[in-house]
Amino acid sequence: MPTPKTSWWRSNAAAVERAPLIEVRRLGPEDLPAYKLLRDEALQRHPESFTSDAETERLRSPESYLGRLGLSEPLGGTFLMGAWVDGELAGSVACERELKRKLRHRANIVGMYVRESHTRLGIGRQLLAACLDLARQAQGLEMLTLTVTASNERALRLYERAGFKVYGLLPRAIRVETGRKVQYFDKAHMVLML
Repeated sequence: MPTPKTSWWRSNAAAVERAPLIEVRRLGPEDLPAYKLLRDEALQRHPESFTSDAETERLRSPESYLGRLGLSEPLGGTFLMGAWVDGELAGSVACERELKRKLRHRANIVGMYVRESHTRLGIGRQLLAACLDLARQAQGLEMLTLTVTASNERALRLYERAGFKVYGLLPRAIRVETGRKVQYFDKAHMVLML
C-alpha cells in the first residue's frame, strides 16, 4: 500500500508529465506567418480589446508586420515576443518604441494576446516579463505605456502586478459594430517607469 508521501509524488509526477513545454522568445521573420494567424484570431475573437479591426488587418500579408520585429532599430525597444506551447504560437506581445527624437524615451506595449486554449498557464505573465526584460536593455528607454480595455479585469491585474499604474481613462475609446448593434468600450491608460 502506497504511503501518503508516495501518492503525492505520483500525482505530482503525472502533472509534470502533462505540463506543456512553453518557450517564450523574440520572434523573427520566419515566425511572421504564425504571428499573422494568431493576430487575425485575436482581432476576430476580441474586437473590444484592439484598436485595429479584423476586416482590415486580414488583408495584410505576414511580411507587413516586419517593422514590429525592430530589426533596423539600433537602440532597441521595438520587438515582438511570442510564447510557443508544444511548437504552436499560443501568445504574443509587441513593444513599439517611439520614432520621434523627443519621444524616444518611450515605448508602447501593444497587441497582447494569449489563445483561450492556453490561458491559465501563466503565459501572459511570462510574455510580459520577457517583454519588460528586453525593454530594460534598450538604450535610453525610460518608460512603457499601454492601453487596456477597462472592463478586462484579468488584464488590468496582470499589468498592475508587473508594476504598471493607471493614469487615465478614455471613455468610449473603442466603437464595435456588430450588425445593427453598436457597443463602446473604455480604455485604461497605464504607464511603467523603467
